[in-house]
Amino acid sequence: MQDQGNDQKNFILAMLLSGLVLMAYWFFYGQPLEEMARENAALELSQGTNKDIELSNRDQTIQTKSPTGQRINIETASISGSFNTEGSRFDDIALKNYDKTLDTADGSVILLAQEGNEKSAYLMDNWTNINGGNGSDTKWTLVSGGTLTETSPIYLEYLNDELLVQRKVSIDNKFLITLSDKVVNLSSSEKTITRVGVSRQHNLPDDLTNFFIVQEGPISLVDGKYHDQKYKGLKKKSNWNETGKAGWAGLTDKYWFIANIAPQDQTIKVNYDFKTINTQDVYETSYTLSPLTLTSGSSVESTSHLYVGPKERSTLVNYELQGIAEMERAIDWGAMRLIVRPISWTLSFLGSKLGNYGLGILVLTFFIKLFMFPLFNKQYESQAKMKKVQPKVKRLQELYKDDRMKMQQEMMGLYRKEGVNPAAGCLPIIPTIFVFFSLYKAVFINIDLRHEPFFGWIRDLSAKDPLSILNGFGVLPWEAVPGPIPSILAIGPLAILYGISMSLMYTLTPPAGDPMQAKIFKFMPWIFMFILSPFAAGLLIYWVWNNILSFGQQYYITRKFKVDTPVDEFWRKITGKNTSGKE
Repeated sequence: MQDQGNDQKNFILAMLLSGLVLMAYWFFYGQPLEEMARENAALELSQGTNKDIELSNRDQTIQTKSPTGQRINIETASISGSFNTEGSRFDDIALKNYDKTLDTADGSVILLAQEGNEKSAYLMDNWTNINGGNGSDTKWTLVSGGTLTETSPIYLEYLNDELLVQRKVSIDNKFLITLSDKVVNLSSSEKTITRVGVSRQHNLPDDLTNFFIVQEGPISLVDGKYHDQKYKGLKKKSNWNETGKAGWAGLTDKYWFIANIAPQDQTIKVNYDFKTINTQDVYETSYTLSPLTLTSGSSVESTSHLYVGPKERSTLVNYELQGIAEMERAIDWGAMRLIVRPISWTLSFLGSKLGNYGLGILVLTFFIKLFMFPLFNKQYESQAKMKKVQPKVKRLQELYKDDRMKMQQEMMGLYRKEGVNPAAGCLPIIPTIFVFFSLYKAVFINIDLRHEPFFGWIRDLSAKDPLSILNGFGVLPWEAVPGPIPSILAIGPLAILYGISMSLMYTLTPPAGDPMQAKIFKFMPWIFMFILSPFAAGLLIYWVWNNILSFGQQYYITRKFKVDTPVDEFWRKITGKNTSGKE
């Protein structure tokens, strides 16, 4: 009864995989969302209970702690905002070419916000004495300049303890701010100083996904090595550090990146800290240059940068060409970066050339199927042969149902005679898993897909299907997932197409020997339809299209071996034509 034994193994394997998928979905997606909802509810309750006391204390704290320096406006082709001269604090940056939502009335994406906001974020860069803090209270003086633009830099100056720092602040037409300093020792003795860059985020960002597939939190490049930590991980660990050759240190989420870029080729110490400031959780990364001693009358020049912008691959690569170490690593390629990077680049290339990133997904999927054609041919040929010998297998099972040993011998002989290898169909599964995950990762993190439409009702490939059974497929005036209803129940058109296409593929696979197993396997496509419904529309488009291509290839090979399928039977019923190849 080897066939029944294989069926039982397959059944157990399918059940285990399904259970793992459901557990992974809950652990990485459902549970974080539920925890976030509980935390928000607790926060709202706490704010409501102590509203008057908190507001009065909060206003007083912000007034005493907010920097009092001069504010300099910033206006370029890509960003707008301002920075404060006290502490050289960049705390007001909006991305002009990136909208918050599909509704332009909601304004641009804001990456940096002044301290005192609930979700403030900012960057600082200053010179200090050894163990002299981060220089957040450094009183820079405006020497010349009005508004910081691509063609008009700002000149600042700072004099303290006979140490003069002259700074030129410039900015390009993208997202890089350059801080060119000259430090002069005016005293009659030696001075030992260091440069400190700080990136801070107060409380967790609003658009945090809390999803395992993307890095959200502190990241850095030190000594050519990439380091990262989740926000939650930093809160648990409180602080740690890395020392080595200078790169950069900052904070990131799914699409955005802010960072202090240290003077390159120098030794730095990068610190990752969690602290509480004005009752707010603060997540911080910072770099500190190795101490520098200046003799009387000597000077030194030093250049650092700040990055405030999206994780555009072409932009980051361009900054690498300008001498900044491995900026592209800010994009979370993950452990399979060797596969994810080319897939992501190809997807961006095809989307830009075709004028539609949804079409780019379709074409890329077709190329991937073409590349893996030989492997899938072996799988589908094996399945077709298995399906073809099923009547003979059933006869052997009935004939030797009381003699398991004899049944196994006869079935092995039948497989050898017919050239069937039951294990051959498993081989292509391994590369398929890697390709699936890599394409999923590419679709998930690729900023080029953000707010990009496909056709019809799909206005954003990076977001969930906006139609579902819960909003009457767009007829009812609310979102696809209204209120507290679990998103797994919001079945949309794309998820339904996935279930149908997956069910069609199932009709071409050899049936399980046990009737109960066969019935359960028939439900598997519909179970996965619910599991996958909350995923991005771009990914669902890939899955549906991949199923269609797989079905076409498998159907062709199955018919090549003259095996009748349920699809042929259905076609005969509605047309009266014989497609089985039999008289």
